[in-house]
Amino acid sequence: MTQVRLIMLIFLLEPLVFGNWLSRIPEVQAGLGLSPAELALALLGMPIANLLILPFAGRICHVVGARNLLIATFAGMLLILTLPGLAFNIPSLFLILASCGALLALAELAMNVEAARIEEEAGRLIMSTCHGCWSVGIGVGSFVGATLATFGLSVTEALVLSVAVILPIAVWAGLQLPAEPVKETKAEEAPMPSFFTIPPKALLLVCIFSIGFAVTEGAMGDWSGIFLRDETGTPTSMLGYGYAVFAALLSAGRFMGDALRQRLGMVMLGRLSVSIALGGAVLLSVATNFWVGAVAFGMIGLGISTAFPMAVTAVTSIPGTAAGNVAILSAIYVLGFLAGPLVIGGLAEFLGIRVGLMFLIPVLFVSLMLTGSLRPGDRKAPEEAEPARA
Repeated sequence: MTQVRLIMLIFLLEPLVFGNWLSRIPEVQAGLGLSPAELALALLGMPIANLLILPFAGRICHVVGARNLLIATFAGMLLILTLPGLAFNIPSLFLILASCGALLALAELAMNVEAARIEEEAGRLIMSTCHGCWSVGIGVGSFVGATLATFGLSVTEALVLSVAVILPIAVWAGLQLPAEPVKETKAEEAPMPSFFTIPPKALLLVCIFSIGFAVTEGAMGDWSGIFLRDETGTPTSMLGYGYAVFAALLSAGRFMGDALRQRLGMVMLGRLSVSIALGGAVLLSVATNFWVGAVAFGMIGLGISTAFPMAVTAVTSIPGTAAGNVAILSAIYVLGFLAGPLVIGGLAEFLGIRVGLMFLIPVLFVSLMLTGSLRPGDRKAPEEAEPARA
């Protein structure tokens, strides 16, 4: 199996068990008797640990090597994901998810660094397709989790079964990747960017570019159903379809992304993508029924689909270490993903959810103005590069 297919397989496998866990959260909530606020507090363990580890993730990856870090953290994350069903109170669930979140951040950093390396060495555009595989993986994982629940498996039984199937395949795939020798940073090379200083301008612009998409992605997960219920009168049984349309177009766009990037270049594709997402946000601001809302959600999903994969390619082309640059990008993205929905919620509290979601329009407009920051990724791609073929 080629390195290209191996890294795509890893992107597909990585979220499978996590998707399984997401589908079983309501059962854990009911089993522990948690209120929505108490559940939210426990679930904060994952993003908090994610943010705490990312300032050091780039250096860890640089020292250990992306392939070694990927194998170790992927395996550790899968093993920890067998434990949430055994949690007996809020602190225990928080600690389990925090441990998982730290390892997840390191694993995903290593995956992206490996994908960028393979893309460059193979002369093939694969980053967007890799993230498309991830989107499929989390959807399949959620479906499998729900299916196992209908067969009567407990949360722990379902997670242990999933890990038992996926862990050996994941470790095998990781071991097939070449072990890259640890590189010493030469004096003339740009140093690894630090979280505690202002990043280089080129890296900072890409990070700001990505914030609009992070805010938008977080908002779709948290507020799409609320918007349909409150602003369009959509029946409760149909509320989930709005996000389903968003997720479907997000996945489809990622699988088309490499071919479009080859044809248009990253900057032009970025402008096209942001414009589609921005158009969807504007349409959402005037949507008065489910169907218009669904079209708007689909436009937004398609528009943001290639943003993070292109941002990863761009920052790995900027001076400094690939791991350090991706770690900073990931931290900014997570912050936007978490903070954006909170801002929208605050606006919705006083002005309504329609006005709250109109916050997406200015942040996406800023991203549109910064699409030129993706140009380092265009310079990195070899002229003869071909898009990945599944």
